[in-house]
Amino acid sequence: MTAVTSSPTTSKGTIAGILNIASGVMALTGGAVLAAIGLIGTGVLYAIPDDMPPIQWLPLAFFGPMALMILIAGVIAIIGGIKAIKRTSWAWTLAGAVAALVCCLPLGVASLVATVMAEGEFRGRV
Repeated sequence: MTAVTSSPTTSKGTIAGILNIASGVMALTGGAVLAAIGLIGTGVLYAIPDDMPPIQWLPLAFFGPMALMILIAGVIAIIGGIKAIKRTSWAWTLAGAVAALVCCLPLGVASLVATVMAEGEFRGRV
């Protein structure tokens, strides 16, 4: 009978998870700020009298999609970070590291490197 050997658990996966979560939290904060800028700018332009061209929705149309993309990337990074700490899903961890690249480049690069180095820790688990 052959023994199944699993790779030892190191702190690389935990470090990647913490970096993913930190990047995701920063992205959620930045996305909320962008959404607020769009909403406040739209409200300010809407309060101006009607003798100007109809550009009231321009701030929301500009900042809204950016905020949505950043918020989605932040949520994916946080989910990937949680999966990395628990070491349950390599795919979510890698997706979280890539999303962390979008959220915060320095943390994302460090997270991606730690995730790739910790790949063996995830292969023994399902």
